[in-house]
Amino acid sequence: MPKEGLFTRIGAIAAVVALVPAYLAVAGDKDWWPFSPPVAGVARPAASGAAPGGPARSAPAPEDSATELAGFVVGYYRSMPDTTAGWPLIGPNLRGRGRASYDRFWGRYRGAEVLAQPSVRDNQVSVRIALYPRDGGVAAVERHVLTVIHYDGGLRIDADEYLGRG
Repeated sequence: MPKEGLFTRIGAIAAVVALVPAYLAVAGDKDWWPFSPPVAGVARPAASGAAPGGPARSAPAPEDSATELAGFVVGYYRSMPDTTAGWPLIGPNLRGRGRASYDRFWGRYRGAEVLAQPSVRDNQVSVRIALYPRDGGVAAVERHVLTVIHYDGGLRIDADEYLGRG
């Protein structure tokens, strides 16, 4: 039977401390854009007010029609995986996750496609998309609700609620 003592406990603690950053580095790529499942029971806040140190942001103006918001979302996915074109269309809330993580996420895909006309309610756009892997594998079909805001002179995707596969 192994002895338990101070050095055994310190070794176990050191192992856990060493593994946590490694786990976070690997998990960080999966929890980015926009396909990170939400934590059960925790709603993502709608963007409003002013971003710290940035221009004011708000929900789309009343003159933004459902057709305009749906077209914006379709155009965004049509441009993917071109992150140079996509990053300027991301609002400050999602930008907080970092550009490098965004680039890594989209680097796994050769394209994305909106599979049906998005539905719009206020500034929430419900969309069903297919993500086509770079390796030629089977496309992942997912459902999301995107929050679209006005920010820095244009429409931006500021929040994403993952609704699941299919």
